[in-house]
Amino acid sequence: MHRIRGPGSMTPSLINNETLPSNTDAADSLPAQEYPAETLSPEESSNRRSKRKAGTLEQDPSDDNVTTAIKRRRNTMAARRYRQKGRDRIAELEYALRDMEHERNELRLQLARREAEVAALKEMLRR
Repeated sequence: MHRIRGPGSMTPSLINNETLPSNTDAADSLPAQEYPAETLSPEESSNRRSKRKAGTLEQDPSDDNVTTAIKRRRNTMAARRYRQKGRDRIAELEYALRDMEHERNELRLQLARREAEVAALKEMLRR
């Protein structure tokens, strides 16, 4: 039988204070995830405090949320730039297509005029 553990009973991942600087700007922009006091037993809450006093930080679920939100925001912006680049390329190609069609029509018109001139000159030679 499997026992479902709550957020306070999970085994914490510990990281060293010196490994990663905290990003206060990103953390301030998103709400921190808080757990009601009654979900944490006195042992769990004292364990959290003692681990922080010992000079190590417990992996906070809100840090994961902040990191995920930052990654998601960056990915969203990259996707927007990628899509815009595709739209710009299509617009550029459509503009080039219109120019080529215009040039083709001009050349067809010149060809028709010259063919008419050649036909008129041939007719003059026959006389």
